[in-house]
Amino acid sequence: MGGDQTDVPESADWYNSKYFIIWGGTNLPQTRTPDAHFMVEARYNGTKVVGVSPDYAEYEKFADLWLPARAGTDGALAMAMTHVILKEFYVDKQTPLFHRLCQAFY
Repeated sequence: MGGDQTDVPESADWYNSKYFIIWGGTNLPQTRTPDAHFMVEARYNGTKVVGVSPDYAEYEKFADLWLPARAGTDGALAMAMTHVILKEFYVDKQTPLFHRLCQAFY
């Protein structure tokens, strides 16, 4: 999710997600005020939410888990997360659907 008001993906679709990572400057109550209720509804539906921010920002109240990444280290955190996903679902274990998805980007 980004802090910019966009029309894609539609915020009403958040209800269908199972896991959300809210990262950095995405302050839902302020930057996406008309859409903030969709996050609350998604949580009622069982969506797990992780907030990544160096400070306990206002949007962290939506999160089940707060990951207080130090300022300036979020790029390294994103690369580490990508490494784990690729290693576990592409290198170590050939997950067919994930493998096809990766091939789509080549």
